Amino acid sequence: MDVTVALGHFCDKHGPCVLLCTEKSKDIPKEQILSQSLVCSACESLPPDTVFTCQDEHYCYITSRASLNTNVAHTLKDVVLRSLSIEVVEEKGKKSGTIYFGDDTRGHIISHVFNIRDSLARGFRRKFCIVVLGNHQIPLLNHYNFIEDNLRHISEELQQKADNSTSAKETTAYRRDFEQFQNASKVQLRPLPQLVNEHNVFAHLHMWFVFLLRAKIYRNVPHSVPQCPVECSSVNMLRELGKEMPENVFQTILYCTLTGITVTECNTDILKHFRQLLPKKFALPASGKSCEVFKKDNVWSCKFDATFPINIPRLISSIEVAVKNPDISDTTLSYHLMDLIMHWFSNACVLSWATNSCDELMRLLEIRKCDLPLLAYWIPQSGGCIEMCTTDWFKKFADGKSSESN
Repeated sequence: MDVTVALGHFCDKHGPCVLLCTEKSKDIPKEQILSQSLVCSACESLPPDTVFTCQDEHYCYITSRASLNTNVAHTLKDVVLRSLSIEVVEEKGKKSGTIYFGDDTRGHIISHVFNIRDSLARGFRRKFCIVVLGNHQIPLLNHYNFIEDNLRHISEELQQKADNSTSAKETTAYRRDFEQFQNASKVQLRPLPQLVNEHNVFAHLHMWFVFLLRAKIYRNVPHSVPQCPVECSSVNMLRELGKEMPENVFQTILYCTLTGITVTECNTDILKHFRQLLPKKFALPASGKSCEVFKKDNVWSCKFDATFPINIPRLISSIEVAVKNPDISDTTLSYHLMDLIMHWFSNACVLSWATNSCDELMRLLEIRKCDLPLLAYWIPQSGGCIEMCTTDWFKKFADGKSSESN
C-alpha cells in the first residue's frame, strides 16, 4: 500500500498549508518539484531545494516540502485544509484528536490535529495536523490504534518542547507585543523550530515519519482464505427432485440425511444432491435406523423403519421452503442454503465447546426440542465433546420443561 505522511499547520496569513511530507520511492529523484506556494516566516520548513533522505534494502524515504508526485501534492493540500478547517475533532472535551475520512477516489486519511503554544498567533496557539494518506482503507483502519498512538506521541513531544521553551514572563511580553501590532505588518510569526526551540525538528520529524512508513503494517502479507465447510453446488437438481417427489418423500430424505440416518437408494443416483446439504467431512452413520429410497413406475417412494416426527428440525423446514420457492434464482439459493447450514453448524460448534451444562446456552441460541435430533448428529461431527452428544437431550429438555411448569 502506498502511504504518505505529512505535517500541516494553519497560518494566520495563508490559511491551511503543508509544511513537509515524507514518502517512499524506488530511487532518489534527480529533480525536486519546487513548491510555488507563498511562504512566510510561520510557513518556513525545508528550503525548496532541500530534501532529507534515507533508505533500506527496498525503498528510499524522502522528506521534502512538496510531494514528488503532483497529484499527491494537491491531495495533501486538500487533506490539510479539510483537517484544519472543515472536520471537527473533539476528544474528551478537547479540540484535538484523531479522525478518519476519505474515499477510494481521493485516498483514505487518518489525521491527528493538535495545538502548539504560540504567543504571537491568534488565540496564542497554532493549529497543526499530521496526516497519514493511503490508497487502501482496510489496511489503514486495521492498524488505526498503532498509527494514532505514534501520531499522538509525536504531537505530545512537540507540545512539551513548546511549553518548556516559553516562560510565563515571555508569554506576557509576547501578548503585549501582539496586542500592539496585531493589525500591523510588523508582526512576524515564528516557524516551528523556534516554537519548540529545536533547530533540527524537521530532521527529527523525518525520522519519525520514516519509522511509520517502514512499519510492516502497510505491506501486503500473503494469506490464504479458509474454505467454506459447506458447498451447495447442485441446487438445480435438488429443485427438480423437490418437484418430482411427493412432499412426504422429499421431506423424509431431507430429515434422514441431516439427522444422520442411513439412506440407501435402489437404481437411483440422487443422494449426492441431498448430502451436499451436510458440512464437508461429515461421516455417514455405519449403523442404526435406515431409510430406503426407490423409484417405481416413475413414482418416488421411500421406506423408513422408524416413526417420522411430527415436528421436524427447523433447518429442514427452511431448506424445503427455500428449494420450493420459484422466485429465488439458483445462484441465490445456493448461497442462501449455505447460510442456513452454516448457522446450524455454528450452533453445533458452540455447543461442542461448552464444558458445563448447556441448558442456558441452548435457550440463548433459541434451540427447540425439534432441533435436537439434528444437533445430536452434528455436534460430534463438529469436533466437540462426545460426552455432550451422548446425553439424552430429549429427556433433559422434557425435565427442564416440567420443572419450569411446576
